[in-house]
Amino acid sequence: MVNLRKFDLNLLVIFRAIMNRGSIAGAAEEIGLSPSAVSHALARLRVMLNDELFFRTADGVSPTDRARELYVDIEHGLGFISSAISLQHQFEPRKAERVFTLQVADYVAGFLLPRLAERLQTEAPGISFEILPFSISTDSVWDRVDMQVRLTPGRLQPEMVRSQRLLADEIVVLMRRDHPRAAEPMNAELYAELPHVKLSQSATGTTVIEDALAARGLRRHMSMTVASWFEIPDIVANSDLIAIAPRRLFSLDPRLGQLRSAPLPLEEVVFSFDLCWDLRTEREPGQKWLRRVISDVFKEVSA
Repeated sequence: MVNLRKFDLNLLVIFRAIMNRGSIAGAAEEIGLSPSAVSHALARLRVMLNDELFFRTADGVSPTDRARELYVDIEHGLGFISSAISLQHQFEPRKAERVFTLQVADYVAGFLLPRLAERLQTEAPGISFEILPFSISTDSVWDRVDMQVRLTPGRLQPEMVRSQRLLADEIVVLMRRDHPRAAEPMNAELYAELPHVKLSQSATGTTVIEDALAARGLRRHMSMTVASWFEIPDIVANSDLIAIAPRRLFSLDPRLGQLRSAPLPLEEVVFSFDLCWDLRTEREPGQKWLRRVISDVFKEVSA
């Protein structure tokens, strides 16, 4: 057992910076030390942990297997320490100046983001948001993202991720009213056969439809992939392409009333939108405030 009274926790911060940046110079830049100071700190850490930790490469440094194992626990531990310290500071929305980074599924961005902007204008004018796509590597997502509002097809979340169900809804298949196949009953085979327009994975954060079809030995006929939900109703109304949407959007987008709809013939698939966050920041006051605001918005929409 290591005696923490004799262990400099700053060495762990330096270790994390080297892992994140992949070089001594990059780590030095990240934490505001000289490359020489980082090298000396690494030398101390190698002695204390009895491992080389990093090998020099042409591009910087490469971690040993032991370093990769340590990184997971050290990252979690430093996150908990940071969260515990931040709890000492009260969060006052009206006075706070802060940027929150979110990933938001495109299906709900149209009603969530305008309502968030309205709330911020009166409740927290110094708060701003950066919205990132879901294409960020899952290995680094919680280093860059505060929260996700995502489609969650019932899969188990990583151990360090917490989630709250915001909304569950039926999925419907959309086509124009005079579509040449409109009179046929919608089944999985017809659904896979018809040409689709779909949202990119970076806009939804899920492949649940592809997974359900693959389990049946089927694959969608993809004619078009778009980055935003806003484009889809007009594309469907003016072509033979079909699409899917949560039924609740019918009350939020009047264009859908002009289209024909049928239940998605994949019974195990539902649109469930979850709010996800990193366990390490669960008790941080600003994060708790934002989770409450997002939850309130979804309650208003559901009502």
